[in-house]
Amino acid sequence: MRRAAIRLSGSAWKNRDIALAQDVSGDAVADIVYRSDVTGRLLLRKGIAAGGGGTDLNSLASAANSAGGAETEYASSGWLSSSVPLLMGTPDANGDSVPDVWAVKSDGSVRFYAGGKTVLSGSGTEIVKPSSSWLTRIAIG
Repeated sequence: MRRAAIRLSGSAWKNRDIALAQDVSGDAVADIVYRSDVTGRLLLRKGIAAGGGGTDLNSLASAANSAGGAETEYASSGWLSSSVPLLMGTPDANGDSVPDVWAVKSDGSVRFYAGGKTVLSGSGTEIVKPSSSWLTRIAIG
């Protein structure tokens, strides 16, 4: 069965990258974490459960529609695409039941960031030391 794409928002996402679209907060409802290339932050938008199960997609369409009526800062400055050219959210990799983020920094290092239910943890664990070979990649994942 083919499914059609659903437009969530009419506002421009040109300066944003979705990093995660998974249950971050632990309430069994999908949330999104995205990068703002204007502020260099990662933001968390919490979804609301749909009546028949799953996530009410309208709750992810805008901060005002989300759980709590606003998005929150998930990671502070330092996430501009010029500093972190590649990032990718993954299911839980460290056993704490929260999705995590992998990133390639502008120096070519690969870092692992443990996810948290309200905020991304720390400055990331360096998995691969700086290497120019990682700077030639167009995506991770």
